[in-house]
Amino acid sequence: MQRILSRLKATHLIPPVVAFVLVGAWNAVQLRSISSLESDVSVMKEKIASAVASGSFPGISPSIARLDKSQSSTRKGSYDWQQLAAGLLDLESGGMSDLRAGVSFQQELTGMTKEEMIVALDEIAGLDLSDDAREALESLILAPLIREDPKFALERFAERINSESSAISWQLSTALSDWAKQDLAAATAWMDRQIADGRFDSKTLDGRSKERTRFESALMQSLLATDPEAAARRLAAIPEDERREVLEQIAFPELGPGDQKAYAELVRQLVPQDERAGSFAHIASELVDDSGYAKVSSFLDAVHATPDERVASARQTAESRLQSLGSEREVNRADVDSLREWLTLQAPGQVDTITGKALAEAAQADGEFGFEEASQLALHYQNSSSNDDVLVAFLKSYSARSNLEQAIQLADQISDQERRQEILNQLK
Repeated sequence: MQRILSRLKATHLIPPVVAFVLVGAWNAVQLRSISSLESDVSVMKEKIASAVASGSFPGISPSIARLDKSQSSTRKGSYDWQQLAAGLLDLESGGMSDLRAGVSFQQELTGMTKEEMIVALDEIAGLDLSDDAREALESLILAPLIREDPKFALERFAERINSESSAISWQLSTALSDWAKQDLAAATAWMDRQIADGRFDSKTLDGRSKERTRFESALMQSLLATDPEAAARRLAAIPEDERREVLEQIAFPELGPGDQKAYAELVRQLVPQDERAGSFAHIASELVDDSGYAKVSSFLDAVHATPDERVASARQTAESRLQSLGSEREVNRADVDSLREWLTLQAPGQVDTITGKALAEAAQADGEFGFEEASQLALHYQNSSSNDDVLVAFLKSYSARSNLEQAIQLADQISDQERRQEILNQLK
């Protein structure tokens, strides 16, 4: 489950109802029968808690009317939409209701035909519901409708692209992505028409539209795979200060090797120079995972990364890796030794500085690895190095300022008097 949700961009919160749709879709694929939930319910609750930021599954009442298979699923009153909406909105308050009923309804929903889903949407449109309740229900049905016919979903909900609430708009961007994989030319033409019609006009003072950024990213991923030159032209037409964000909303690990190279060239050619290091750092954060550093290394080698690009990637990789470990357990010497061995190849001369900063960031991961454990490791590598770089980098962090008394004591271990005094001045 965590891997499914990690595909989504971390810089943008998943709308709660959309999170439920993803959880429900995963359940529908993984579970063979509703009865199997009875023995595994505690495990499933743990998976759901890790996937949804609120740590709960949306409330679905057991009294939701079950679909009568002998009758049309689209008959008026097939579902108690009011109760279902209430259950979905219960997610906002951290509610937890019957898991089996929720999964059962999700399975029924994913089995609907396009025509049945349209009738359901028409029924919901005719009900006296609050805006939040109506959107919760529409979002639930929109997910399987997009899988069935992304073009139709976009056309039906086009007026909601730039709505105040992000749930529908977020889902519609996935519809554009799916349509682009089927018919890139048609999807691109549709997008250009929406821009011309003012659908993406910004409502903010800075003139930026997060919705357009999201939709441009959806198109860009398909363009990278089929026509990198067209991707470059489209990105060049976007304001310079928005290009990096458009690229960073693309699920980089899902790109093929050739597409990743094209992505890197777009960064080098079109992202402002002072933001390029940040773009490479973002790529590294997307590629480093439980398997270690191999994917980052392969990418850097494939694109013939410059020394500066490697250093930026190495810094982020180190921080992401140790933060991930620190959120699960204590980081140990073997973990750091492995990291430092990799850093020697990617960022020679900066191994100690990067180590110190990464240890400090890992101490902020709210896991088993805290400041005391991190400081012991920092001191170990400080003593084994011929300079003060590990400890200086470690003590320049927010983590050190958050543990002021311990940090001041640790600063006494800095051998260079001038650097020690500089750190003490910063801490005090």
